[in-house]
Amino acid sequence: MIKFLMIKGTYRRAWQSYLKNFSGEFKREFKRKIDEEQYYLRQYARPRYWWLNDQLGINKFAFNMSRKHFNGSDNKYEYTNNLPPLKDILLERALKISNMGKKIQLLYSGGIDSTALILAFYEVCPKDQLEIIMAGGEELAPKNNPKIFKDIIQHLDYRFTDSLFSASDLSQYVYTTGCEADRLFGADGYTIMMQNAQRDGSDYKIDVDLEPTTDSPENWQWNWDRWWGITRHTYLTQSFRLLGDIRQAKIDIENYQPLFFDKRVQQFAINLHIDKEHKWYNSGNEANQDRYKKGKIWIRDFIFEMNGDSEYAYGCGKTRTPPKVFGAPPELNVFAITEDGTVVNRKNLAEYMTADCVTI
Repeated sequence: MIKFLMIKGTYRRAWQSYLKNFSGEFKREFKRKIDEEQYYLRQYARPRYWWLNDQLGINKFAFNMSRKHFNGSDNKYEYTNNLPPLKDILLERALKISNMGKKIQLLYSGGIDSTALILAFYEVCPKDQLEIIMAGGEELAPKNNPKIFKDIIQHLDYRFTDSLFSASDLSQYVYTTGCEADRLFGADGYTIMMQNAQRDGSDYKIDVDLEPTTDSPENWQWNWDRWWGITRHTYLTQSFRLLGDIRQAKIDIENYQPLFFDKRVQQFAINLHIDKEHKWYNSGNEANQDRYKKGKIWIRDFIFEMNGDSEYAYGCGKTRTPPKVFGAPPELNVFAITEDGTVVNRKNLAEYMTADCVTI
């Protein structure tokens, strides 16, 4: 059996084209699985080209998925007693990653999550261990948080990139991001899906002419009800999106170390959810910024505790990276990444069009 960590829309479409040559039960079952996955992708506010990975390993979709890259895949929706404060959890996690003894590539935008990332690693790592990778040139990340750029990043190894999707090398270096923070600490869903979303009963609809309402106070319970289902099925997929155009033939999966992708970080967020402490927000361009600034308060508290910058910690709104930095995810080089770190692309695609790749 071949298992996957990442599945892109290009790989799914290759299978759908391949099956046009067949008939019978296998083809019908595969289509049923794909249709089921697409239904749940919408329910869990992810684009059609995304993929799902149930961290409990119960729900199976079209492709065999691995959970071995998450140290907390046994986490259930239950309260964890005696957890330390989030600050201690994040610093201990950063130190553990530092102790791997490898160069650490940090993807940085200047926003709340990546600022927390910088502060955590800067606190515990030898400074020559860090490489900061920023998209958008000097017009973006340095201006999103000038103080961090001046006080910290300028004194480290840093570079700009035209594409975050191709910037990291997990065959040699540790890769870390802050991508999981939105999912854990109050986002109403993935920005691309929810930025123009209106609550519609138990579902949502898109209207580009209206301000999004899914994070409105009257929708608090709706968001609370959805949180664990979305988290359970998408948390294991989040930071892989920024590996969509890497050029290495194989990665070392031990080097996949997003800061908020951790057993205790998730337990901390589950506790918050059980205690009903989340404040929901939408990250779209037309979304309510006051609600955004009240979201992720635990990360904002961490930033303030680390550098005392209350103006940034509690006043920073949503920072946005231009689309050109990301490209078009479904069309990038990587089709999939297997459990052993093999990158599936056009060159080796035929090797991964076999029945032992799917759940049928």
